[in-house]
Amino acid sequence: MKNKNHILKQKFEDLKVKLSEKKFDEVINECEEILKNNDNPVFFNLLCLAYMNKKEFEKAVNIMNQAINLNSKNPDFYNNLGMCYSKMFKYKKANETYQKGLELDKDNLHILNNLGNLKKDLDQTEEAVKIYKKILSIQPDAMAVIYNLAGLYNSMGEIEKSKVLFLKILKHNSKFTEADRIISETTRYEKNNQHFQEMKKKLKNEKLNEESLVHLYFALAKAYHDQKDFDAAFKNYKKANDLCKKIRKYKIDKDKEIFSSIKKNFINLDISSLKKIERKFIFIIGMPRSGTSLTEQILSCHNNVFGGGELPITERIYNNYFDNKLINNETLVKSNKEYLEYISNIDNTGKVFTDKAPLNFLYVGFILKYLPNSKFINIVRNPIDNCWSIYKNFFPAKINFSYNLRDLAEYYKLYKDIIVFWKKYYPKKIYDLNYESLVTNSEKEIKNLLKFCELEWDENCLNPEKNTRVIKTISYNQARQPIYKTSLKSYSNYDNYLKDLKILI
Repeated sequence: MKNKNHILKQKFEDLKVKLSEKKFDEVINECEEILKNNDNPVFFNLLCLAYMNKKEFEKAVNIMNQAINLNSKNPDFYNNLGMCYSKMFKYKKANETYQKGLELDKDNLHILNNLGNLKKDLDQTEEAVKIYKKILSIQPDAMAVIYNLAGLYNSMGEIEKSKVLFLKILKHNSKFTEADRIISETTRYEKNNQHFQEMKKKLKNEKLNEESLVHLYFALAKAYHDQKDFDAAFKNYKKANDLCKKIRKYKIDKDKEIFSSIKKNFINLDISSLKKIERKFIFIIGMPRSGTSLTEQILSCHNNVFGGGELPITERIYNNYFDNKLINNETLVKSNKEYLEYISNIDNTGKVFTDKAPLNFLYVGFILKYLPNSKFINIVRNPIDNCWSIYKNFFPAKINFSYNLRDLAEYYKLYKDIIVFWKKYYPKKIYDLNYESLVTNSEKEIKNLLKFCELEWDENCLNPEKNTRVIKTISYNQARQPIYKTSLKSYSNYDNYLKDLKILI
């Protein structure tokens, strides 16, 4: 028996390594083989995680339900099941599942952290803060939780509280340079700034992996920019971007295929749209860093508008129901239901709802099939300004085109082309809002914007800085300021470095 337990323990350790190496199929096959003769809970958990990593969430759910049927008193099973539901955007089920786990173990830190993340995702910020603080009262050095709380404070506009926590993380682990980058975003640097000096020493003295170097280069670039050392700033921006492109192995040809496929899928879509539903939707689209966050901040100041933020659901609906799939009226009903169920987790007031995921410009025609009561605000910014603003910021994996100036220029052309494509079909549904006009002639442009959205005039829209809603994008700091003009021609100090952009756009 001892020998058998030792073998299982060693097998578990081996499979953990394989999971970290992304050998998910091997983990699945070996776990399933073990579970035929042994219902050891750790192998259910590993199997679930492997399926989740493959985005096979239904299978992951089935595995955890099997595990719970065998042992309904194991809180880890409820934790993993809750994670599955969260990944599937079934937030109500996730919440119920986490609560069941906490009934078994009220201080389970994994469940509490995941529940805090869920509350954060749903903009239930007070509850999220309370949960994170509870975890830290039990385990003060829980760095993942400190990171989550610091990020939440940023999105709430509590910048100083956020900095204190990120500095605490750096004290614990100086190589966690993502904290350096985030601190840099809200810091104005002079040469003698302590954080700036520490980052330079870190670059010189510490052995950092490529991911850590990316964040540090972006942070140093921001610091040099503040000091008007634009040569040093660009060198660091370029190092950061070149490394990111290398790590993510991005090729523009793949995106060209995606754009082409989307157009073909829509042209082959010959069914009518659903009948209009009562609730109205406004999708704010455009390139990242074009002014989408500011526009949503302005609109959500209106007393009849709810700002939904940057939602992931539209891409999921397209991939599930429209990408090379057989499409019929049932498809539209399912898509409509899935979108409405998703936003019901966020808001049920019936107000006009804004969704500001910029890359929804890919899916305009499909959205109008299952949400016909929608309008689209396409934010148009000076293309050089826009692309430069993208290049000098770090983005998550979906924005992989951002790390090379030629890729950026090519992607920008793809974006312009697909907007023209959608306007052929829906000319009255898409409104071009010029960013430069918005910030230089705000009242006039906001009035025109509200008119297009069929909203009455509301003076509150002139003061987006007074809007206290959570902002989760990298524009969390800028969008909280009064409307300003300093971002116009922001590329001018880097003009000599942007030949690839200017030639191609």
